[in-house]
Amino acid sequence: MKKIFKMGVGALVSASLVVSVSTLYQNRKDKNLRKLLALAKQHFMFDDILTSWIVMEPILFHVHEGGIIRQDDTVITFEIDADSLRIVETHESEVTAVD
Repeated sequence: MKKIFKMGVGALVSASLVVSVSTLYQNRKDKNLRKLLALAKQHFMFDDILTSWIVMEPILFHVHEGGIIRQDDTVITFEIDADSLRIVETHESEVTAVD
């Protein structure tokens, strides 16, 4: 009985550790993505940003896609390399309303 109890406690501790490590990893990843997005917003230096985004999963190694929508309805998409911090504008266009 004691052996089964110890195995159960060990499994519970192991599961708790896995959840804790996963949570720490996700928090760190979220923080890094927020920093990348802040860097991209500084790079484009727009005072009229309505919204911005960055895709969590990289498209290639450490390159993430993102975008900015400005008050004049201009949409700018970009790619940012998390290692080199190099930013490349990939597209600029205006949003058109659909009636």
